[in-house]
Amino acid sequence: MVQLEETERLNGLSALNKHPSIRRVTPQRLVQRTLKYINVTEDCGGRNCSYNTWQSSRPLRRSSLSVKNQFWQSTGRHTSRRLLRAIPRQITQILKAETLWGMGITGTGVKVAVFDTGLAKTHPHFRKIKERTNWTNEKTLDDGLGHGTFVAGVIASCRECLGLAPDAELHVFRVFTNSQVSYTSWFLDAFNYAILKKINVLNLSIGGPDFMDHPFVDKVWELTANRVIMVSAIGNDGPLYG
Repeated sequence: MVQLEETERLNGLSALNKHPSIRRVTPQRLVQRTLKYINVTEDCGGRNCSYNTWQSSRPLRRSSLSVKNQFWQSTGRHTSRRLLRAIPRQITQILKAETLWGMGITGTGVKVAVFDTGLAKTHPHFRKIKERTNWTNEKTLDDGLGHGTFVAGVIASCRECLGLAPDAELHVFRVFTNSQVSYTSWFLDAFNYAILKKINVLNLSIGGPDFMDHPFVDKVWELTANRVIMVSAIGNDGPLYG
C-alpha cells in the first residue's frame, strides 16, 4: 500500500500508473459493517420465548450490538448460548450431522479460517483454536461484538451447541474492529497469510459489496487457485453482496 499526501495525489497516481511493473492502481477501501442486534419475544406454545439475534444492516428500530453489550465476551456467560435457546432442534440435528460424525467425519485435520471479529482464547466451547491473529489497528484478539464467536461456533463448537465440525482446527483472523471497521489492505494481508498457512476452508460471513473491490476479488481468485475453499455469506445484505 502506498500513502499519498493530498497535495501530491494527482502526481503520485500518475507516476504509479505509468510504472511498468504496476498493472493497476486502486484506492484503499473502507469496509464498514453495521451488524444489528435485537431481543425477540415469540409465542412458544403458550409461553414467551425471548432470545437474541442479528438482523440486516438496514436500521429498522434495531439497537446496535456494541462493545458495551458484552453479550459474547469473556464474562462467564458463554454457557447460556441464549441466541439458540428458542430453537427446539439444533441445526446439526436438522442436517443429520450425527451420521457424518458416526463415520468419523468430524473435521479432524481440516484447517478452517474464520475472517471476522475475533474470538476469546479461553472460550470454553472450543478445543482446537490453533491460532489467533489480529489484522486490525486495535491491540486485542478478543471478540468485542460476538459475531466472530457465533460464526466460529457454527463451525467448530464442541459443547452444548455443537458445531458441524467440532474437531476442525480453527484459525481466527480478526479483520474487523470493535467499531465494525476494516480496510482492503487488512484483508489482503490476512489472505496472504492464509495462503502461507495452507488453510483448507476460509469463511467470510461479512456481507458488503466486495465484488466491486478489484484487489479483494483478485485475491479471492488467488486463494481458490491455491486450493482454498471459500465460503461467503450473503443473506443479510442482498443477492449481490458477500
